[in-house]
Amino acid sequence: MPSTPSTKSLGRRVLARIFSRRTLSALAFAVAVLATAVVGYYTIEKMRGRALWRSYEASAQQRGVKLTLNDYVPAPIPDAQNFAAIPIFEEVFRAAREQRTTPNPFAIAGAEPPRQTPDPIYPLKSKTLDLAAWQQSFLKTKVLATATDDSARDVLKALEIYGPALQQLHEAGQRPASRFPVRWEDGVSTALPHLGVIQAACRVYGLRLGAHLANGDSAAAYEDFHDGLRLYTALQNEPSLISGLVRISLLAILENAVWDGLMKRQWQDAELRRIAEDLEPLRLFADYQLAMGSERGFSNLIHQQIRELSGEKTREMIAMISGLSSTDNPRPQWVAGMLPWYPRGWIYRSQERANRYFDEMLTRVSPEPPRIFPERTIEFRAGMAKGTFERLRYFFFNLLAPALDDMEQTYARSQTWLDQTRLGCALERYRLAQGHFPASLDSLAPAYIASLPRDVVNGEPLHYRVEPDGGYVVYSVAYDLKDDGGKIDPKVGAKKQADWVWSMR
Repeated sequence: MPSTPSTKSLGRRVLARIFSRRTLSALAFAVAVLATAVVGYYTIEKMRGRALWRSYEASAQQRGVKLTLNDYVPAPIPDAQNFAAIPIFEEVFRAAREQRTTPNPFAIAGAEPPRQTPDPIYPLKSKTLDLAAWQQSFLKTKVLATATDDSARDVLKALEIYGPALQQLHEAGQRPASRFPVRWEDGVSTALPHLGVIQAACRVYGLRLGAHLANGDSAAAYEDFHDGLRLYTALQNEPSLISGLVRISLLAILENAVWDGLMKRQWQDAELRRIAEDLEPLRLFADYQLAMGSERGFSNLIHQQIRELSGEKTREMIAMISGLSSTDNPRPQWVAGMLPWYPRGWIYRSQERANRYFDEMLTRVSPEPPRIFPERTIEFRAGMAKGTFERLRYFFFNLLAPALDDMEQTYARSQTWLDQTRLGCALERYRLAQGHFPASLDSLAPAYIASLPRDVVNGEPLHYRVEPDGGYVVYSVAYDLKDDGGKIDPKVGAKKQADWVWSMR
């Protein structure tokens, strides 16, 4: 129905009152008060957060805590003493600088780099090495022109394609130190192109080791083990968690190869003694302290850059933090988009909480003797904040910490498998001398091993029993501190195994 003149007049009066000078003034005043309150809150939160962080920073420095990535970067090394100063790695880093595909001298055209059959993450439920399958793989990729009835000899012949590159590594292994030309000053954008090459090289060593054992050459197999272990020590001082995890994978590849030879009873006493001696000095919880400590440095750098950066660089950084590299996933873009409104004081709070979390994680381990203390509580664990406001307030801490929660278990399992590998060498040496495995691990020391390693999770002796079939089982009670009889559940991965088991049966 058309508006009447009276209706129009009423509408004008209502609008005039809404937009009157008095109403607009009141509205402007309310907005100003709100803006002042918001600015005041942001300012106060920044002051409080910064004071909280500065107080922690001063306390940590008094305790000698290393807080920056630069604190962990190793000093330069003369090329003549540097394992990493060889053409293989020089070309790898040159390609990275020029943004070319990283060359991998240990890759096979048309196929994946050779892999040891056992699972490098959980070797204790693995299958033994199938050299006949590798023989067929090399035929398929035309690395071998023809096959014989000796698969071990054929695999060794196929692996000759790596001869020049392996010779570089062998000669470099005589140098006493190692420092790769990593641009640590790039912070969270640091490229580590050498890690993939090193992993591929270690797989070659593991495969060649197995072929040498099958060929009856235990001495040559040990040389491959020794050169492979040099790859592990070459990363010894590299300050990043990813480098630490790569080191664990290298050790697992070599342990798998040793395990495989023990299963097939291919090792000789002299080589087993040397393997155990090579492994004895390794302390994975010292590696853990370096990995987590340097990750603290990365974390502090990330928090600093989040406070200072904006735009595309922040978006890329958030994507790296959250482990989401796909541009189709909106989470990094959403986080980066909210940064202009995110209180800087909250970033300081996240940084302070993250550092206390690192403190608590690092106090739960002991390098000597190797030990973890899972009963010690972690107050500053991700997800502790209750309620939406607290979760938002510590958003960046909660984004960072979950990826680190499992690291101590990873290193504890790896130290356990290292200890079990040493025991496996000692047990086989005992069998070679006595014709059977001992009834107790106590029979090994000191003739076959200097001292018996203990369970890293409770400090007690590792469990051991001889099986009716003549084999044996050595196991740790694992992270839950419960003895579950040394059973292996083939349906679950390493993280969910009730016990950490070394099985020789």
